[in-house]
Amino acid sequence: MKTNFSLLFYLKKPKNYLKGAVPVYLKITVDGKPVEMSTSRKCEPEFWNTKAGHMIGTKEDAKTLNFLAGRGQYILVCPLYV
Repeated sequence: MKTNFSLLFYLKKPKNYLKGAVPVYLKITVDGKPVEMSTSRKCEPEFWNTKAGHMIGTKEDAKTLNFLAGRGQYILVCPLYV
């Protein structure tokens, strides 16, 4: 049986947002059913690449978040090899 899934990392601004870092959320969709969860990370909106779904920069927090995003996709695609 074939299962379709997708991962989407995005920033979720609160309704009363003025400025500053906002939480990074992960949306996992499996066979058309979405589940949304927080990654417990924050990012400034000007350092977020919406199209790529990752953080822009070379600082440690950007590298860590981008590594986790890439690693999460690998784990979901290849669960038998982890």
